[in-house]
Amino acid sequence: MDKNERMNPDIVIHSSVHEVEFWRRYHSLLRMRSHLDAREHLLRALREETALPEKTRDEALGPLRTEHAENLSAFHDFLVNFITLSMQGLHRVDISLDFSFRHDGAPRCHRCLLHVDERIQDLPLEEGQRLLSESSWAGEDAHPEHSLICYYEDQEKRFDRDQRGDLDRCRLDVRQEIYPGSTFHARLRLPAQVFIEEGERRGSKPSDRS
Repeated sequence: MDKNERMNPDIVIHSSVHEVEFWRRYHSLLRMRSHLDAREHLLRALREETALPEKTRDEALGPLRTEHAENLSAFHDFLVNFITLSMQGLHRVDISLDFSFRHDGAPRCHRCLLHVDERIQDLPLEEGQRLLSESSWAGEDAHPEHSLICYYEDQEKRFDRDQRGDLDRCRLDVRQEIYPGSTFHARLRLPAQVFIEEGERRGSKPSDRS
């Protein structure tokens, strides 16, 4: 199966084949993330390079930014497919987000982590920001902290209670900063499939790539 082909959740893969494919995709995901990190370091170095003429620097940055954006989109598609594959097996794949938000603005991601069983890996901040922007609670509600808590309670009931699974898959910690302005800081962990379902509801489905 092509690495970017959408997995059909109704198709059951034999357990031994599933294990091989699962870990193959996991290591491919890590290699893609490493490549993204390297490109991000290159972009940052070019932006901060004062020895280059401004025009030369801008001409170099333009194509690199375009390529980086395309690679991030491909990474998202691959991550979606990996999570979809994980839903057919026995592995626990979660995502946690550290972010902040105010009453008058969109949430801002500070860290995004992928949990695969006991393994924890950083995901690109852009991926975390994308997942946040697709979350149904992050709308135009006058009290987004209430929406976040209600959203979390629904997911906690679905996974930690109704499915009688591990009681620590879903976690939420929210703190409010009063000074210098009212800002909320949150850490949210949910099964990864929740974020994929949110993206599908928003019409954000992976594109077909060869």
